[in-house]
Amino acid sequence: MRSVIPTEYQFYDSLSRRVIYGKRVRENNWSRHACLLFCKVMIAFVRPAAPLNRYIQNVPLNYIHLAAYVREHGYQPLILDTIFEDMPPSRVDELIREHGIRVAGIGCMTCELPQALEEAKRLKQAHPGIITVFGGPHPSGAPEECLQSGVVDYVIVGEGEIPLVALLDALRDGQAPGPIPGLWSMRGGEILPGGNATVPDIEKLPRPAYDLLNLEKYFALDSPWHFPKSPRAVQFITERGCPYQCSYCHEIHTKKFRALPPEAVLDQMEWLVREYGVREFMIVDDIFNFNLERAKAICRGILERGLKIHLQFPNGVRGDRFDDELLGLMKQAGTHYMAIAIETVSPKFQKLVRKNLKIDKSRQALRWARAHGIEVSGFFMIGFPGETEHEVRQTLDFAIEEPFDQVFISIVAPFKGTKLRGDMEAGKFGELSVEGTAALQELFPIVHNQALSARRLQKLQKEAYWRFYRRPRALLQLGRKMTNRRNITKIVRAVTRRITERRAVSVN
Repeated sequence: MRSVIPTEYQFYDSLSRRVIYGKRVRENNWSRHACLLFCKVMIAFVRPAAPLNRYIQNVPLNYIHLAAYVREHGYQPLILDTIFEDMPPSRVDELIREHGIRVAGIGCMTCELPQALEEAKRLKQAHPGIITVFGGPHPSGAPEECLQSGVVDYVIVGEGEIPLVALLDALRDGQAPGPIPGLWSMRGGEILPGGNATVPDIEKLPRPAYDLLNLEKYFALDSPWHFPKSPRAVQFITERGCPYQCSYCHEIHTKKFRALPPEAVLDQMEWLVREYGVREFMIVDDIFNFNLERAKAICRGILERGLKIHLQFPNGVRGDRFDDELLGLMKQAGTHYMAIAIETVSPKFQKLVRKNLKIDKSRQALRWARAHGIEVSGFFMIGFPGETEHEVRQTLDFAIEEPFDQVFISIVAPFKGTKLRGDMEAGKFGELSVEGTAALQELFPIVHNQALSARRLQKLQKEAYWRFYRRPRALLQLGRKMTNRRNITKIVRAVTRRITERRAVSVN
């Protein structure tokens, strides 16, 4: 039986140099004409600039991992990063036409969704027939919403490597994609669910395609992460997945810890140091220190190979999975900063949100790290469903009284696709009011708490920041950072945001 390409698609015929409309395009015509196109460069990963995501000023890790995988399977990807002034829409369009690209991949978090949809719409208008594929935390949590926008053809739920290549293979072979795990689509107004993507073997994945980027441009960016010791810093991962069940987290990498062997991690680091002059690695793993012996082996390997680098862990590490030896090795290997995600000190809410962190062990890890000369930030969340002001103040008092160098206090946001949102909708925290249900429909959802309004949470948040940063030790730490214009700008921006921010949201 011959397959029929969906009628809404249009394809560029590389032989006649004209657009072929998909109405009743049968497999034989598709294979003869459009396949010539897909056998060349066929996918561009486009990153829209998103003002609400201040962490966008970095290497697009999702794109370089996907690009490496599709390249290994015979495709020639481009990465078009619009955060740079030399990549305006006109240049994006020029490159798409120049390379005959017919598939655009766009990844996004919730805070990037408006710009992602806007760019998909723009691409559809500028390039009739282009196929748009969405992935990342928000599309994985809300694939139906993305497909119903009318500008997204496919959504990949979960890790994108395997379903994306399967989709490209189908298009190359002139077939309408059949059922592919993780690939969602829409036909005739009906959602065609694809479940979750097949998880790749991380040890068999190719080295991330840093070579597709001009890293010098990223070195020049004002990094949103902690103050790097060297401007030649890149974001880097050594593993995927976290076995802990924290309900506020997305599950795009599943709840299984999958890690590269230490030698593979060290080989990638050494390559980046040798080929690109990288001097600092911002390791943004889900949970770098889950396997202590592996983490120690990586640190020892850095020392044995003589890599003169700096390390930081800005994405947060598990506070109760440390020993003094690991922290000592981390310091020797070049670690100058890490963040510990405490979130709440309430035993009740540690259990309700399934984090189950051992606070005493985390407190000990903080002291070990400080003794080794590693700066430590604390991550905290306030405003869980049903949380009282007394319970909020307990967490904030802990944040201020413990010897953290910085603190980050977020207001809980039950994003789509998280267990926290599902728990709320299922009544685990009590029956949702009409106002609470309406609050969940916002792009940046907040927990509607009768006892603690969003405005009150914001006030508590700002008060806690003032209490923390007016301490002599905290002021001294900030003063030590003000050694160059880039750091001064970062500090002024952060202080201004904490004083003036009116939205009760967290970036995710």
